[in-house]
Amino acid sequence: MSLKTRGLLWVALAGLLFVVFIALVRYIGNELHPIQAAFLRYLFGLLVLLPLFLRSGMGLFRSRHIRLHGFRGCIHAFGVMLWFYAVSQLPIAEVTALSLITPIFVVVGAVLFLRERLTRPRLVAVILGLVGVLVILRPGAEIIQRGAIAMLFAAPMFATSKVLTKFLVRDDSSGTLVAYLSIFATLTMLIPAWWVWQSPSSSDLMFLAGTAIFATTSHLCMARGLALVDITVTQPIDLLQLVWSSLIGLMFFGEKLEMWVWVGAGIVVISATYIARLESRQVLPKEGKTAGRPKR
Repeated sequence: MSLKTRGLLWVALAGLLFVVFIALVRYIGNELHPIQAAFLRYLFGLLVLLPLFLRSGMGLFRSRHIRLHGFRGCIHAFGVMLWFYAVSQLPIAEVTALSLITPIFVVVGAVLFLRERLTRPRLVAVILGLVGVLVILRPGAEIIQRGAIAMLFAAPMFATSKVLTKFLVRDDSSGTLVAYLSIFATLTMLIPAWWVWQSPSSSDLMFLAGTAIFATTSHLCMARGLALVDITVTQPIDLLQLVWSSLIGLMFFGEKLEMWVWVGAGIVVISATYIARLESRQVLPKEGKTAGRPKR
């Protein structure tokens, strides 16, 4: 099996695990308040990361950008709470489709905050992505649900977190970024979760532990896949998430996916793939290679 095939299989597995994670969140959202569920998911996530903390020691927490880490964790936490709310309100496949717009906001954030150039190809990609979003939502044809509005607010928050990651990774390790994000996000959600707190059942806690395991494993599989294949190749695999989320939504929640969600998601994936190709060309070495991965 070639490295490219193995990489694509890891990315596809990551997408499947993430869709299972969404399904568990959807189930829990019917039992617990979304904010409490988000807090408990990150609390369990800290337990999953505990071996990393113990193995790395205090060196993991050395950084010159503690305030930026705190801001990133805070903004990410609000995005997570909005995302959990959206999952409790929308079909799983529609949440999956709308979550694909994050790269569009990453481009906008990079232009505004990292002073990257807004070139014509980037502008075309952003406009194309927004057209895809409009096709999914179809404003005017039907009332836009509150869950969809929550996703539209969550996407730029996740994009802000990603833009800050691009800045922080220059000085800090990926382990440091993960550690501070988990800690600050959990602390940010503590007070809102306490405000809506209700005693979770043992089954709720079991499912929440499952969300932490599936989400963490999904990230690990994605990292493994991206180590073997370029991100420009993996971007269209995101459409597989829509397939799996549609099947899970239909089998377990009786959700039927409209054709317009498929069409809009396809347009968004094309836009995100185009953006990924533009980004990969910017990080190519000056020796003139036609393809490659950014140095890390």
